[in-house]
Amino acid sequence: MNRKERMDLLLSKVAEDKKEAFVAELRAAKTPEERLKVAKKYNATLTEDELKAVKAESTNKITDAELDNSAGGCSCASCYGCYCYCNCY
Repeated sequence: MNRKERMDLLLSKVAEDKKEAFVAELRAAKTPEERLKVAKKYNATLTEDELKAVKAESTNKITDAELDNSAGGCSCASCYGCYCYCNCY
């Protein structure tokens, strides 16, 4: 489970009108303990099954797609199809 999927799962637990405040407080939290407090405050807690799934699927590895996006994506300018290995076509 990548970071976006984990965040989407947490956001699904928060009331629609409180999501912006939740994200702001979560970003401001400096430690895992502070983030846990914010999650509890907004009732964004995971069930045991969800927590197991997150832990089982979580890795600290960056996917090729995440790496490409962080580096600005494909830099080829071919409008006739890409011949590099970026899969932009």
